[in-house]
Amino acid sequence: MIETLKIIRPIPEKSIKRNTLYALFVVLLGFALGYMAKATDSISVAGEIGSDLGIWIFVAALICAFSRTPLMAAVNAPLFFLSVLCAYYLYGQIVLGFFPKDYFMGWLVISLLSPIGGFLSWLSRGNGWKANMCAALPVSILFAWGCPFYYTFQIPLMLDMLYAFILLIVLPRAWREKAIALGIACVLAFIIVQSDLLSYLPF
Repeated sequence: MIETLKIIRPIPEKSIKRNTLYALFVVLLGFALGYMAKATDSISVAGEIGSDLGIWIFVAALICAFSRTPLMAAVNAPLFFLSVLCAYYLYGQIVLGFFPKDYFMGWLVISLLSPIGGFLSWLSRGNGWKANMCAALPVSILFAWGCPFYYTFQIPLMLDMLYAFILLIVLPRAWREKAIALGIACVLAFIIVQSDLLSYLPF
């Protein structure tokens, strides 16, 4: 398994200090973003951006892609989402006296499943078609979520499309791989939209 991973993307030597510092950064970032998202919830545009699915996929994909190892990527994904959830819902409970249990439990389940996405995001900066497929996954979700922008012109949806293109630039290493990832992402986005998969998310 390790040898197969090394073919896709080389795994650097372990560095407990760097991994710990990066994980701490991830937790602090999650708390900060979760706090800001809830604090600006009543502000029209800022609140819409903070509660939009796209920004969380975008940030989490970058966090995991730039984690040092696939194991740390799988750890950092739930660390980030759980930190966001804690800050977001603690603010809602303490400041606003509001705690939507069903929504919290839905996102908690997704957070606990996020190591899979974190692992795949780490592979996205590797080589070959498997890496291209991994890079296309978060991009396809952003495409599918943000595509209504073309007839609604909503700012959060426009940003989702921007996030998708940033990931296409950052994740695949070579221009040929970026083009392949774009093609795969378009196909996957079409499937996601047609099957209405995103409607199952706890919004």
